[in-house]
Amino acid sequence: MISYFLTAREPTRPAETDAFAEFRTELARIPHLRHADLHRPADVETYHRDGAAPRAAMRLVFDSIEALESQLMPGGRLLELAGSALWRHVAGEQMTQQAMLTRSFLSSGHPPAGADDTQACSYLVHYPGQAEDFNAWLRHYVSHHPQIMLDYPDVMQVQVFTRLDWCDAMPFERVSYMQRNQLTFPSIDALMHALESPVRARMRKDNQNFPAFSGGARHFAMRTSFVNGI
Repeated sequence: MISYFLTAREPTRPAETDAFAEFRTELARIPHLRHADLHRPADVETYHRDGAAPRAAMRLVFDSIEALESQLMPGGRLLELAGSALWRHVAGEQMTQQAMLTRSFLSSGHPPAGADDTQACSYLVHYPGQAEDFNAWLRHYVSHHPQIMLDYPDVMQVQVFTRLDWCDAMPFERVSYMQRNQLTFPSIDALMHALESPVRARMRKDNQNFPAFSGGARHFAMRTSFVNGI
């Protein structure tokens, strides 16, 4: 499956709950959309201390690159929605976009089994730099790191996303992060508990074995709402 990421760049306060509810309804109407995750800041600071989280972020999932691109080009419903007043109110006018391949290591449906749409929290991670040898990087990463993530207590989703090329007419900056991750938990407390568990030490130890790369990683805790396509 293909995941399409949109991340707000404006450091302003999130929109009110009613606006997010309307926005979720509009997202669900996008043709060919399988499902989506809509994220807002969780207002907690993790040990990574990567600064303020974006006011809004989202991941839209499609079965194929063709299905996604049909919504990013003129005549596409997603392109039309991106120009609306509702979009500007919820997500702002300055965003980054990236289409990526989805690699699921733990996924229990959408929304995840046991998830409370008002409580779920995700840890969004991206690697903005480059690996000296991307094949070596990816081979090591996908065969080691997610397997440790699976041991986090109460984790409901473990997903890794890798870059690909796509066509669009969206009015947003394109980025080419080499990788993203998403870990979803039933609540903010569950996420914080997981990050304080012994699994964290195993993650940090595996970091020392990563093939050479630049740019570090960014980590943001986000409240997550789930949208299913109609």
